Amino acid sequence: MTNKPHHLPTPGGLEWTGTALLGLSTALVLVQAFLLPPKWTVFILFSLCALAGLAMIRRRERFIIYLAVFFMSVYLDFHPYFLQTDSTPWPVAGIRISIFDVTFFGLMVAWASRLLLQPTEVLRFYPALSLPFFLLWALAVLSSARAAIPLIIKIDTLWMVFQSWLIFLYFANTCQDRHLLSAIVATLLLSGVLQALLGLSQYISGSSLGLEIFGESKSFMEMRAGTELVSRVAGTFGHPNNLSAYLTMLIMINLALLFADIDLRWKSLLVPVLFLLGLANLLTLSRGGWLATTIGAYVTLALCWGRLWRHRLSAFLLAGIILFTFVLSTLVFVEPLKRRFFEEDYGAAQSRLPMSLVALNIIRHHPFLGVGLTNYVMVAPKYDITKEAIATDFARPVHNEFLLIAAELGLPALLLFVTILLILLHRLWHLSNTSPDPVLPYLAIGFLGTYIAWIVFRQTDYAYVLLADPFWIIAGLSQAMIALEANSLPTTTHGNS
Repeated sequence: MTNKPHHLPTPGGLEWTGTALLGLSTALVLVQAFLLPPKWTVFILFSLCALAGLAMIRRRERFIIYLAVFFMSVYLDFHPYFLQTDSTPWPVAGIRISIFDVTFFGLMVAWASRLLLQPTEVLRFYPALSLPFFLLWALAVLSSARAAIPLIIKIDTLWMVFQSWLIFLYFANTCQDRHLLSAIVATLLLSGVLQALLGLSQYISGSSLGLEIFGESKSFMEMRAGTELVSRVAGTFGHPNNLSAYLTMLIMINLALLFADIDLRWKSLLVPVLFLLGLANLLTLSRGGWLATTIGAYVTLALCWGRLWRHRLSAFLLAGIILFTFVLSTLVFVEPLKRRFFEEDYGAAQSRLPMSLVALNIIRHHPFLGVGLTNYVMVAPKYDITKEAIATDFARPVHNEFLLIAAELGLPALLLFVTILLILLHRLWHLSNTSPDPVLPYLAIGFLGTYIAWIVFRQTDYAYVLLADPFWIIAGLSQAMIALEANSLPTTTHGNS
């Protein structure tokens, strides 16, 4: 019997045509990419690489989750409609599509497919959190309707508020899988390491490293503190305060995981990661970030030691001694930070009080619906009663997130947002005290420290938290972790499609 050789099937005409069209399309896209500004060259090349990765791997949704979490630290925005004026500063300068939005769209498509095609897939709305959010969104609609801002900005900002709820809902539903949750936390820390290394490189080189293509403002700043210039790093965030807020969040999570019962090999990696995050955070020279990190770390350390020892008074005293030593040593030995705190730096620290007075005056005149979402800068001069005329001299929203929400959307909206925040804090506190799990309680403490640090930081700066901010990823992960423990869910196959 003669064995005939096996031949691979020859592609037919349709396959050749499809391959040729795909290759030609890719070539045209690459040519166009190099004709665009660098920002979009990076964006298009990233998109092509991401599509190639999706074509090669099986767990596509998980891959997109990691991309979304990793790239939420990259401020790469596209504006199909751009309207940058003094009264419409970032992030409300038109229709905004960020690199995170692109990845999140893919996640929503995958999630919708699972809900439609898999009968066992359950959509959890978490009414205790979703109901206050919907009421808040309704207030945003009513408030925006009376604001004298372009219609396109009203539509875009209202969509971003709604997107914040979708972000929370997706991560809260999808990440109730211990392995996926651990991988997302690792991705967060990895993105922090990248930002820290970029920040250190910026400080050493004295330049932005060309990373201003990712941000709407500089990625490296020199400013005057006393009689000298100090350098501040920003990674890909566009501003040092934004980088500091992100690193502060990750420092709390990293710090808490040092106490968890995890493999010693992984725990040994957390020590250099913590050092890198802390050093880069100091190099941002953000006073709000430094204060938030100190208070957040105090709470995190005290709760972790309190859980280990069951003697909270000793834990809080030891944490206080350690943090006091840290504060004193950094203020004494880190000269640029000392100048930022104790010398005139023309860096707007002195402007916080008059800005707050303007915001309080707006709230007094518009306590129920505010002046309209993202309309603060436009109307602030009318309510400026300060001798500095701060609303004209420094045309920016009030540097306090809570006052900004109340001024633009009214006191009921602020109460609803605080309700959401308090519910998450209470649930994390309960998890950190009652769970016998070797890891989840410490992760809950890390998230608690993150929220405490966020609250402190946002007394000195604003982020427009309702406009699809990374805050809502953390909120979704918090709820997912709470549900994972409460329901004693086993490892699932969510995100494996």
